[in-house]
Amino acid sequence: MIHIYTGNGKGKTTSAFGLAMRASGQDLKVIIFQFLKPKTFLCGEHIVAKKIKGIKLINFSQTHPMFSKKSYNVVAAAKSIKKDFEKAKKVILSKKYDMVVLDEVINALDQNFIDQKNFLRLLKTVPQKVELVLTGRGDISTIEQFADYITIMIDKKHPLRKSIGARKGIEY
Repeated sequence: MIHIYTGNGKGKTTSAFGLAMRASGQDLKVIIFQFLKPKTFLCGEHIVAKKIKGIKLINFSQTHPMFSKKSYNVVAAAKSIKKDFEKAKKVILSKKYDMVVLDEVINALDQNFIDQKNFLRLLKTVPQKVELVLTGRGDISTIEQFADYITIMIDKKHPLRKSIGARKGIEY
C-alpha cells in the first residue's frame, strides 16, 4: 500500500519513522531515503534508526534551503535529486525491502526536481509486497489517487510564531 504524510504541520517525518520502527519490530525489512535534508543535521530519529537492525537509512547529499543555509544551485540540485530518485526507484522495484520510505520526496516532486511522469509510472508499478511511504509538503493532487492512506498535518499553532526555535529531541 502507499502512504502519504503531507501538509504544512509538524510530524510527517516523525510519523514515517514511527511506522518504519513498527514495521521493523515485526521483522519487516525497511529502508528510508531522505531527500533534501542535510547529512550533517543529526536528528533524533537518525540516531534511533541507525541502532535498529532492520532499518537502513540513506541520506542523499543534495540539501534544500529549507533545511540548510548553504548556497543553492537549482540546476545542480535537480540533476543530483533525479539521480537519487533513480537509486530509490531501483530499490523499490527490487523487492528487497518490505517498506520503503521516501522522506521529503513530495517537496522534490512539487518543485519539479523529479519528473512527474516518471514518478507516476513508479506509483503504478510498486510491487504488491512493498509498503511505500511518501512524505513532504506540496501539491499531491496528481499522486493522491494512488494512495491507500493520506494524512495531512495541519499547522494550527506552532512555537515558531513566538520566535521559539527548533528544540533538540522535539523538532529534531
